[in-house]
Amino acid sequence: MACNHANLARRAESNETLPFSYEQGNDSRADPATEGYFINHVALLISDVNATREWYSTVLGMRHVFTFDLAEKYVIMYMAHAQGGRNGTGFQTGEELVRDKNNLAGLVEYYQPDAASKKFDPTPRNTLSHMGLIVPDLAKAQDRFDELGVTIIKRAGVLDFSPSTTNQLIASAWGIDDLAKNETQQNTAAMKPGLEIMGFPEFIIIADPDGNLFEVQALVPTGI
Repeated sequence: MACNHANLARRAESNETLPFSYEQGNDSRADPATEGYFINHVALLISDVNATREWYSTVLGMRHVFTFDLAEKYVIMYMAHAQGGRNGTGFQTGEELVRDKNNLAGLVEYYQPDAASKKFDPTPRNTLSHMGLIVPDLAKAQDRFDELGVTIIKRAGVLDFSPSTTNQLIASAWGIDDLAKNETQQNTAAMKPGLEIMGFPEFIIIADPDGNLFEVQALVPTGI
């Protein structure tokens, strides 16, 4: 939903009676420890990577960054708008988009899991996988998360798909089936080499108070 925020602010300042409550943002400077933090991407669970790529390219003008076939039954794709300027004014090649991936904002990451229990009617409640946060230094960010009492679902340097509560949270968000199933364990084992190349073991995953997940990556990635 969009609105004319400047007009609302002027009306609020003039004490004009409004039929709703309006509060102008007036936060102080952010904690200096968060300098360099920014939301990099949002991730969606999808059912057809080719149809998705066509739609986001044709309808929204997004560019294909890369597609990663991790295993026979699991595909990851990234798309972005060229960011040498507003879309269309600063063309970037696919190579440049991959190079700059962790220094861009507004990317969309897509997960296509071929798992029976993940076939769903898409709604805003069950297609959001996670959001991506970029930080200058993963180790410092993790220490800060600990100090703040943030729920850390996955720590840097860990890649574990054994059945456990926190691992299943990650698996569910990434469209992976029940980790207690033998077939799922075989699939995750097949995915592991690709995930390692992507740098996933170094990522941190944290949860907000409602359980929404953030995948935290370094500005200078160790993988793709």
